[in-house]
Amino acid sequence: MTDDLETTPSFLSSLPSQPITDDIVKQIGESDNPKVRGAMGFPGSSPSTIEAFLLDMEAKTHVIVFDPSAEQWHVYKSFETEGMSHQQVVDYASELANEWLARSLSDRIAAAENTEQDT
Repeated sequence: MTDDLETTPSFLSSLPSQPITDDIVKQIGESDNPKVRGAMGFPGSSPSTIEAFLLDMEAKTHVIVFDPSAEQWHVYKSFETEGMSHQQVVDYASELANEWLARSLSDRIAAAENTEQDT
């Protein structure tokens, strides 16, 4: 259990139960937390929403994604960045985010349809 606590960003539970904006990702990246080096959002399925973002931390870089069926954020994949350039980190995180976006497309469409039906 301690491994999860060390590698999973503790603030995930404080994120809203919906996709976020680029401004929120920017605030996370610029936070006073000394373990956070930066954050970068990946475009979501609708304009100005972020459903996946890179979180560069001291020990690892995480690709954080929004699970619409559970209505919560979680770590999709984490990776070590030692020896990688900034561009390599961004490129690899982008590949992971695109992989997740492709895999989760049907879930995200279903969640959007359910939201439309509720309104």
